[in-house]
Order: sequence, then structure tokens, then C-alpha cells
Amino acid sequence: MTVLKNSIRISAPPEKVWAALAALDELHHIDPGVKKAVIISTAREGIGAERQCDLTPGGWFKEKVAEWKPGQALALELFDCTLPIRRLRHSYTFTAADGGTLVTQHMEYVLKFGVLGKLMDAMMVRKKWDAGIKTFFAGLKQYVETGGRLRQPSGDADALDTSREATR
Repeated sequence: MTVLKNSIRISAPPEKVWAALAALDELHHIDPGVKKAVIISTAREGIGAERQCDLTPGGWFKEKVAEWKPGQALALELFDCTLPIRRLRHSYTFTAADGGTLVTQHMEYVLKFGVLGKLMDAMMVRKKWDAGIKTFFAGLKQYVETGGRLRQPSGDADALDTSREATR
């Protein structure tokens, strides 16, 4: 299993950051890698709510809410996708910090294809997904702080917390 951890400080209260991520069908306004997000369950929020996200480069994934603590924690688990993933869970915590919010993401995943999947992860997937998380966080920061829709990220490394770990 691979674990990626990332965090970012956003100049807004935890409730505002939570609201952006808890709007399950709005991910495409935050993440440039997502073309469209739609809710596919009868529940629009809470544990068990499901969404499908169509990816900008092609492909899709479906995930469901596994943890729902308004203003505090959110976790989602993939249950179907076109990606080479056997299992993936990503969770977020929201902590008031320095007049804003520290958002921390913890992602755990296992790729398909056994030993070949582990090799793919070590050679390219881990690095690519970690970069994708940083781009997503930059979009979240911009969306929450400006109230606007996503623009192309500037690549401003200062906007991201560089304290991250990638472990196996």
C-alpha cells in the first residue's frame, strides 16, 4: 500500500473549506483534473453518498463518502474506476490555524497488477498523483479564498505546504 500525505493552509474558516469539499458535485470547479462531477446516489451528502467524476485526460472514477463530520473530517473511497487501482481511500481533516484552516489529506492506495503495479507506482504513479494532489490543493485554496471558479494553477510552490511524506 502507498500512503501520500499533503497539507495546505487556506485563509478561510474550516466551515467554508468544508463546504467546498462537501459539495460532492462541485469538484470540477476545484480540481483541474476533473472534467465533471455528478452525484449518482439518492443521498447528496453524508456517509454513503456517491459521485462519479469524469477526468480531464479521459477515464472516470466513482467514489462514496466513508466519513462525514461537518467542519472536521471527510473521507471518500473509490469503488469503481477506469484507473489501475485496486483500492483507494482519501481523507481530509480541517483544523483552525493562524486565522485560517489547515487542510490535511491522507491518501492510501493499492494498484492492480501485483508486482508490476508496485513497479509502476515506484517509477511514476506516486510522483504523478502527489503532483495532482498539490494541483488540487492549489485549486481548493483559490476557490475558497476568492469564491471564484478554478483558473489554471500558476505553479506557485509557496501556495502549498511542502511538508509531505510518501511511504510504502
